Amino acid sequence: MANHRKDVTGEKFGMLTAVKPAYRDEKGRWVWLFSCECGGQVERKLATMMTARRGNKLSHCGCSPALKTHGLSKKFEKLKWVWVAMKQRCYNPSCKDFPHYGQRGIIVCQEWHDFEKFHAWAMFSGYKDKVTIERIDVNGHYCPENCTWVKNERQALNRTNTLKYEYQGKMYDIRELSELSGINYYTLKGRLTNYEWSVERAISEPSFKGKNQTYQRSK
Repeated sequence: MANHRKDVTGEKFGMLTAVKPAYRDEKGRWVWLFSCECGGQVERKLATMMTARRGNKLSHCGCSPALKTHGLSKKFEKLKWVWVAMKQRCYNPSCKDFPHYGQRGIIVCQEWHDFEKFHAWAMFSGYKDKVTIERIDVNGHYCPENCTWVKNERQALNRTNTLKYEYQGKMYDIRELSELSGINYYTLKGRLTNYEWSVERAISEPSFKGKNQTYQRSK
């Protein structure tokens, strides 16, 4: 039985990255935990992985190898990373966004664990450049009936840290208040966040084009 252990933490083996040693098998060989690009994790014998890497064999957790072999990875590289990031948020505790997704119980439906099926839904539902995936119900899962594509700008506004303001008994973000009042978005943002005006004042006063216009903070 070998007493030493080769440290391969962080090394790539195809689609798999070595995370940490898990245990020794009955013959004393090290079994490691690996993280897949798709967001999944799997345990594999290190010796087997080293042999596969030397032979340039593709290693993955069992997710669809079509990601590499059917030409989808080159033609739809951005979509591939949407898929990877989605699964990372739900299944990888090391992902910075995991507390807002996987830790809250948000999962990716079983169908979408296969990239080809996710790709087919994306094409059917209107995927194109400069859009990102959004869940309709923020407490729901990633699945066809709860997801749509939105422009990146709108996605940023829908994040949990987007500021909301009360106006006439309802809550609005700055973009919605801008559309409601007709005040330029950046003018309105400055009034609310930089000058700390009340919502009523910010949307009722007209925009001034003069360079010498002075704004005062609310008291």
